[in-house]
Amino acid sequence: MKPQELAYLAGYGFKTLVLRQRRPIIAGMPLTDVCNLQCKHCVVANVGRGHYPFARIEELLRYFYGIGVRIMYLQGGEIMTWQDGARDVNDVIRRAHEIGFFKVAAVTNGTLGIATEADLMWVSIDGSEQVHDSIRGAGVFAQVIHNLEETEHRRVRLNMTINRLNAGEVEAVAGIARGLLAVHGVSFNFHTPYPGVEELSLPLEERAGVIDRILSLKRRGFPVLNTAGGLRAMKANRWRRPVPIIHLM
Repeated sequence: MKPQELAYLAGYGFKTLVLRQRRPIIAGMPLTDVCNLQCKHCVVANVGRGHYPFARIEELLRYFYGIGVRIMYLQGGEIMTWQDGARDVNDVIRRAHEIGFFKVAAVTNGTLGIATEADLMWVSIDGSEQVHDSIRGAGVFAQVIHNLEETEHRRVRLNMTINRLNAGEVEAVAGIARGLLAVHGVSFNFHTPYPGVEELSLPLEERAGVIDRILSLKRRGFPVLNTAGGLRAMKANRWRRPVPIIHLM
């Protein structure tokens, strides 16, 4: 980490913990709603908005930088589909770095490759092959695993969104994360009950059991990126929301 990044983060920590300021340092921004998949749990892709134009993306990047954000997550739809003329997602990543963001992360379904200039790539995995494909489509799992095995990107993480369809698969996904050389951990999250897919959400008592299993995986040395404290707060349903350090569009 560069000295200026350390200095900024130290100052942010002081303002947040001591002065009790509530400003975001992380933001998530969609580039597009276009996606090459039709996942059963998703209602935000392919709804007709299309690709954000590059000029609008740059405007939003400058806005977020101006309010103090220094870590930017680029999302979709599927970000690897984004384009504006000859520009692709790497042009967005370069502009974000030019503006001054310390880190730029990209969230992808992994089917269109994992080769970007992002500082961190998050690849979605829903479970073992049968379960993953039942949610995202036949043959998707094999393509994603192939791309993970072939990628030269040095900072790849997995992300699993847990719902009624895949709640039994956390051990499988942790095993996938541990078994792939390019992958350096997995983050577990729970399904957001958007209108139309509310029935996929786990009730709190079932969610608590899944979290106990994730905590067990973490204790046994699997590369679980969630902190134990964060998982326990999620289990107790006592965490502050919205999270003040994060702004999601």
